[in-house]
Amino acid sequence: MNNFMRVAVLSALLGVGSAWAEGLAKADQKMLTDLAMANMAEIETAKLALQKTQSDRVKSFAQQMVDDHTKGLDEVRKVAAARSVTLPSELDAKHKAMAAKLERLSGDKFDRSYMEQAGVQAHKEAHQLVSKAESTAQDSELKSLATRLQPTIHQHLNNAEQLNAAIKGGGASMGSSGTEGSSGGDKPDASSRDSKPERR
Repeated sequence: MNNFMRVAVLSALLGVGSAWAEGLAKADQKMLTDLAMANMAEIETAKLALQKTQSDRVKSFAQQMVDDHTKGLDEVRKVAAARSVTLPSELDAKHKAMAAKLERLSGDKFDRSYMEQAGVQAHKEAHQLVSKAESTAQDSELKSLATRLQPTIHQHLNNAEQLNAAIKGGGASMGSSGTEGSSGGDKPDASSRDSKPERR
């Protein structure tokens, strides 16, 4: 009986072992999950920005976030699928709280908060995450993924810092086609023209 139990446990462990052979070490799995979460959060907050901002520059930044982070998330998902890792399908509590906070803001307050949090802060965190994955990941695919994502995140961080500084320095006047006082609902002609992405 004892022997039988030992064999059963051993074969169960061997089964798990072979599944893990093509899977990832725990630390690598966490990095991959964090990368997915970072991309998902950028996409969600950027979609919110596209709905709420009156600033052409913030809108343009947000559209780039949706485009680039959708590609990034696809790459993360490919590696996860190849390594049998199940990724989260929705934002975690921290990122949901950030999105909920942004949801309650409007006008300049929204732009400032979005650029500060989803722009600068989130990309600093993402930059640390890909740097860590590049240097410490055991899995070669994960390392390679981090190396591919690094230049885009670096570019996003630079853009976010510049735009954030411009918003803080000049309020809504920094190229938002005259949307100072954007707490009022009327959009100037330029921005209503620009808000029709269907023409692509």
